[in-house]
Formats: sequence, C-alpha cells, structure tokens
Amino acid sequence: MCGIAGQLGREPDTFAARVGPRLAHRGPDDAGVWQDAEACLVHRRLAILDLSPLGHQPMASACGRWQLVFNGEIYNHAELRCRLEAQGQHFRGSGDTEVLLAWLIRWGRDGLAALRGMFAFCLYDTRERSALLARDPHGIKPLYLRSGPGGSLSFASELRALLAADPERPCLNREALGQYLATGSVPEPATLVQGVQRLPSGHAATWRQGELSVHPWGALPESLAGATSDSGMTAAAAVALTRSALEDSVAAHMVSDVSVGLFLSAGLDSASLLALAPRGLHTFTIGFEAAGAGGFDESEPAARIASHFGAHHTPMNLTADQAREWLPSFLASQDQPSIDGYNTWCVARLAREHGLKVALSGLGGDELFGGYPSFRMVPKLCRWRRRIGPAGPAAACILHRLPQGRRARLQRITGLLEAPASLGRAYGCFRGLFSPTETERLLEHWGLCASTGAAAAGVASGGETPGGREGVAWLEGTRYLRNQLLPDSDVMAMAAGLELRLPLVDAQLQRRLAPIPAALRLAEGKQLLADSLPELPGWFLNRPKQGFRFPFQLWLDDPASPLGLRLPSTPRGIDLAPWYRRWSLMVLQHWLEAHLDVSLSAAPHLGPSGKVP
Repeated sequence: MCGIAGQLGREPDTFAARVGPRLAHRGPDDAGVWQDAEACLVHRRLAILDLSPLGHQPMASACGRWQLVFNGEIYNHAELRCRLEAQGQHFRGSGDTEVLLAWLIRWGRDGLAALRGMFAFCLYDTRERSALLARDPHGIKPLYLRSGPGGSLSFASELRALLAADPERPCLNREALGQYLATGSVPEPATLVQGVQRLPSGHAATWRQGELSVHPWGALPESLAGATSDSGMTAAAAVALTRSALEDSVAAHMVSDVSVGLFLSAGLDSASLLALAPRGLHTFTIGFEAAGAGGFDESEPAARIASHFGAHHTPMNLTADQAREWLPSFLASQDQPSIDGYNTWCVARLAREHGLKVALSGLGGDELFGGYPSFRMVPKLCRWRRRIGPAGPAAACILHRLPQGRRARLQRITGLLEAPASLGRAYGCFRGLFSPTETERLLEHWGLCASTGAAAAGVASGGETPGGREGVAWLEGTRYLRNQLLPDSDVMAMAAGLELRLPLVDAQLQRRLAPIPAALRLAEGKQLLADSLPELPGWFLNRPKQGFRFPFQLWLDDPASPLGLRLPSTPRGIDLAPWYRRWSLMVLQHWLEAHLDVSLSAAPHLGPSGKVP
C-alpha cells in the first residue's frame, strides 16, 4: 500500500519535489524517485510485504528496461510467483511488487485478469517510451490522470498531488459540481478539477509517444452475471458455497508480513470477518458518550462480539469536543469533498496509534448481500412511479405548489415524477442529495451553472439496469460503493498511513457467488450471509440492524455546534433541515476555497455574455 505519481513525455523539472511531499502520508516507510530526460516516477512506501529494502520502488527490471510504481496488494502473488519460477524467472525478494513487475513484463495487459487484489500501477518501458497503467476491477485503489502539453501525461494516487505538480490555478469542473450536489460525491471518471480524470475502475490505459488510450480489461464484477436466473441451486447449496467463498477471501486478505486488525462495528459484515479470521485479532470500534447519541453508539455489542471470538478489542468514545478538535485534520485529508469518510478517518487514526499498519473492513457486504433499505424502497418507488404513468409531471406541479413542497424528500419525489419511470431514477430519488431542480437553483445562485442542465440529472437517471433487487445491487455497487465509499475509505485510511483491506469487495469472491440466484443472495436481512456463519451467537443475529454512523445531526443541530464549518449562501426555498445537506455544503465550501479558491456566494446578476468566477 503506497502512494504513486509520475510524469511522462516531459522534462521532470521539479515534479518529484512538488508531488512527493503531498503523498508522504500514504507511505511513511520509504521514498523513491526514478527519472530521465523525459519521464519521472515517484513512490512513497508503506511496507506490508517484504519489509526489506528489496521492496523499494520505483522497481526496475533486472535488465533495466522497465520501471514500476505500484500501489496496493496482490493477494495471490505466491501463486503467480510459482508460475513464473516454473518458467525460469528468478526473484531476489519475497514481496508482491517484484512478482507484479515480472508478470506484467511477460503478459502485459493480458495478464491483468490473473491478479487478485487491489491495485493501481504504472509500468514504464524506457526503450519504447510507453506505459501501461491500470486499476483493479472495483477501483479500490485510485489513480488520477492529467494530460499536459505535447501529449505528456501525469498521474497520481491523489488529486491534490496532481494539483501540487502544476503551479497554474486549477479550474472548477462545473458539471462535476452538479453531480456532487445530486449525489454527495463525484462519480468517476470525473473530478471537480477541469482536465483531471480518474482512470475508471477495471480499466487500463496505454500511453505511447503522447497518445493515451483507455479501455476496459475485464468485465466488472458488480453485475454478477448469471445471478438473475434461477439456476436451481438449493438454499443449502448456496450457504455452503457462500461459506467456502468467504473463507477463501478472508484468508487471502490476511496475507501480510505485519499484524492485521479489524474495524469492528455491531453489524453483520464486520462480525462475519471476525468469525472467519484467526483468533486474537486486534479490533477497533468508535462509540459516543454524548446525550442523545445512544442510537449511534454500538460500542457495547461490538465489545461483546469481540470478546466472544477472543479478539483484543480497543474502543474509543468520541466526544463532540474531540470531533471539533479533529475536524481541521479531517478536512485537510479530503482528496475530494464527500458527505462520508469521518468514521473511517477516526477509526484508522485509532488503529495506527496502536501500531497497526493493516486493517480489514466489512465494507461491501450490504451491496453484495442486499442489506440496505434501498433494496426494499427503490423497487417500491419504481412501481409507484409506473402506476402514476403520464400523470407524473402534473402531480409534480401540484407538489411544487404545496406549502411543504420545498421539503427535501418532496423535492426528490417531485424530480422522480417529472421524468419517465426507471429503477435508476427511483434509486436517485432514494439516495439523492438535492433534486435536479434544486441543483440547478444552487448552481445558478452561485453563478456556476454547468454548460448543460443535464449534468446532475444524468447521474440520477442512468442507463438501463437490471430490475428488482438485483438492479438495486448493481446500482449500489456502481454508484454508492464505487464513487463514495471506496474513495473515502482509501483516502481516509491512508491519511493515517493505514492499509484498509476489503474481503467483501473481491472480484474472485463475486465470481464464485455469481451462480447463486439473486432471490437467495439478496434475501431480506442478509439471510444468506447470516446462515453462512453459524458460529455467530443468536443474541447478535437477532439484534436490529445498526450501521456505522456518527451523530452529525446532534452536533449540527446544537446551537453551540462543535463543528465550526461555514454554510455557504443558498437561495430561498432550499430545505437545509436534513443534517446531511448542511454537512455536504459545508465540506464542499471548505474544499473549494482551499483548493480552487472558489467561494459559494451569491453571484451578481449578469447578462448572457457575462463572466462568473
């Protein structure tokens, strides 16, 4: 787990000096730079496998032709090593970077499908002046790209690092801003910076003499092809298959030369990892002591399940004063603004303070096994919209005129009624932050209207998706998980110099579960997952579902709020009662001012040819 950056097709100049320090938190154990007249590669190392200097990067091939910078872990590196050794390859160290280098030299892009892990890398060919860059199927590891003069290319693990490489003031991507307002995150491949994009999940890029091409290297696993049809599999067979696949994934994610911990909530996902992992794991939980925070505090059941499985458990009770003290550091850690991430930032800090460099997380279980309320509500919303049919726009007009028509929930429902029925639009209504109309009003108020009014609405509507609960699983995986949870988890864990591993976000696991009919895999209450873990005690399984949440509403509603963020100017009629709306605008305002020097203030009225910031 590391931070990587590079500049290709351009004289290095001060690239390494500008970018390297911005990635230092991702790799406090070692730093390396390789460069020649036309390329520069930068690496910061968090040593997890092969702690010796033989794991140093950038890593060169024995002949010196190829240079590799790599961020992530290849969990099946031992298997790939054996295959390469059988073909005559010799290795000096014991880590996965050396294996990846040899594997890519031999197989190139065609070898990506054999990799099991989370990764983002750049393999540079010094002879051909070409490069191969790629990301893992889910996009657990980030990679930002920026094209430069003369066909040059720069890349980095974090957006902020790329911004540091260019002394010119970056420009706001207004379409991406509209997408953030619609969903609470910026969907890939976009970023909030014009000219910077993310290499999409499960894609590879080739750069050769100033030409960049991007293409998928394999089917993305969120669709779980084949799961929608009834294969005739029995419930007992599905349980046995799930148990075997989970055991395999947890074992793979435990491969490490340093100790591995676990982020433990009181939920089924993290408890499942605890049940399947070796005994004696170090677990970490965040709790809350403030009055009224009892509905958020899961420290007691987390401690009890940790004791049940013999874990070494470390809780932390977070107070509002502590949240206020840590807030500036959390905001400084945001690579792009998001309404999520503070929980990961806090628990990662806790784990690092206790000497851990690697931790498991149960992230991805709700998407894989149907745990969110969206699996019930989104199909209902879609059916309701279809029943209304062509009367939808007229009903939307009526809702607009109601005294309570400005309320957040009614605004999103109005947006659903204004367009034809689809599961994607119903999902946008359920998960959305601001409705399309509200988004346009906010952008107009700030003088930041996008070039097309469809920018925000397109995220909510989307293209064709599977139907029912399987369609919701696809939407949760390709939108909420990919664009918000995974980026936040990576950047906030790495802010503490901690590697976060996700056994439930694993392409091999999903391929093994694909034959299970959706009706079994996505049964209410994550029943398949619960049935696969008979060692979980009854008292735990029978508890109401409780997510890993923070009491932001209590803090924000307090007249003496400990979260000293400024709410930007908004037009009249925008409902800011829901805490997540206020929070999303506050962190957005802070990020734009800090990185783009953009203020979300009321814009003066300008004519059609007028200019705005």
